[in-house]
Amino acid sequence: MKNDMFNIDEPVVLAISGGRDSMCLLDMYYRSGQRIIVCHTNHHQRKASDTEEKYLIEYCKERNIALEIDEYFPLTKENFQAEAHIHRYEFFYETALKYKANYILTAHHKDDLAETVLLRLIQGSNLYGYGGISRITKYKDVYLYRPLLDYSREEITKYCKDHNVFYFDDESNAENHYMRNRIRHQILPLLKEENPNILNTISNFSNICKEAFTHIRNEAIKYLKDNDEKINLETFKPLDIGLKKDIICYMLENLRVKTSYQQILDILELIDNPKPQLEYNLKNGILFYKRYDTCYFAKENKALEISIDLNLNDEVLFANKYLFRLQESEAPNGANTLKICYNDLALPLKIRTRKPGDAIKLKYGTKKLKDLLIDKKIDKEARNNIPIVTDSKNNILWVYGVAKKNPEAMDKLIYLICEEKYGK
Repeated sequence: MKNDMFNIDEPVVLAISGGRDSMCLLDMYYRSGQRIIVCHTNHHQRKASDTEEKYLIEYCKERNIALEIDEYFPLTKENFQAEAHIHRYEFFYETALKYKANYILTAHHKDDLAETVLLRLIQGSNLYGYGGISRITKYKDVYLYRPLLDYSREEITKYCKDHNVFYFDDESNAENHYMRNRIRHQILPLLKEENPNILNTISNFSNICKEAFTHIRNEAIKYLKDNDEKINLETFKPLDIGLKKDIICYMLENLRVKTSYQQILDILELIDNPKPQLEYNLKNGILFYKRYDTCYFAKENKALEISIDLNLNDEVLFANKYLFRLQESEAPNGANTLKICYNDLALPLKIRTRKPGDAIKLKYGTKKLKDLLIDKKIDKEARNNIPIVTDSKNNILWVYGVAKKNPEAMDKLIYLICEEKYGK
């Protein structure tokens, strides 16, 4: 406790179930004189839940300890463990905000760490996941702190015996329905027979994973910061494969997208594919885009279907971004302008998105719009949403930002002006 990051008069939240580990934690911090707030969630899944709640109410009342209780009634038992976990930690966080506490303390210990590492090895994870439980992690704008992580379940049991700490045994911990319980009751005992020091061995493995991960993650963050949060093929390809994988992993984490190791391998394969434009669909509205020399994650960008008429001295807004005006007076210098001969013009102009078969007449001949956009290396999203200006006979006059049809005559010119006043 001498290594705690907070002062003794600072409020800290303790997550207390009533079991051995959490009651050990509570006893330690109560004896130390720390200002504590006890959080307890009653999941109403066992007959003993109400008894445990009543005991904690009396315990805290006798000792003048602040207590917050959450009555949790799950709507369904499907995925109960995961849903209850999320609910508990939101409750702990709300309590921390209420008492202006910066730290939430949980009673995870060295056996929990070993179980978590083995669970991740069985299920698969990344380097960070294989490291298991960390002593301190950020949760929104507070910290989750696990002061018992260096101590075994056996040592905690001895502490409770030596200090007469009463606790409840959760009968569900003896069941083998959950994989963690099977690891606890069947796998870890076998490993302890092979190596009595296995908890320290796994703890050392955890630290090595975390140290390696921290270095790689810092490099991944730096790379993305230097490349505008995107992958630049020229700078990405020479990188070590481990760093490449973590760059992709970090991008997915920022999107809060769950992914698998196979998906990361698929994305790397896509990056190495010689085709200039490819997509990988994560099936949740998020796609990984390869666009020539750049790769990035983004929400699926569906093609717009827009067609707007524009007459002389009118103005229209296209795609909430491009403001077009058709006027007789000459445009100011530097404006995005198309010169049009009024005598050759069939009004109204149409401003629309592209269509199959579009072609534009240029100085050297007619060019299919699709081929023109490929030659100019315009990515698919921009192709689908780029403004196309035609006359009323569907002759393309302007592919905005890409190409213009020159007027056949220069008498009585009018001017089509486009302003990108509404951002990108």
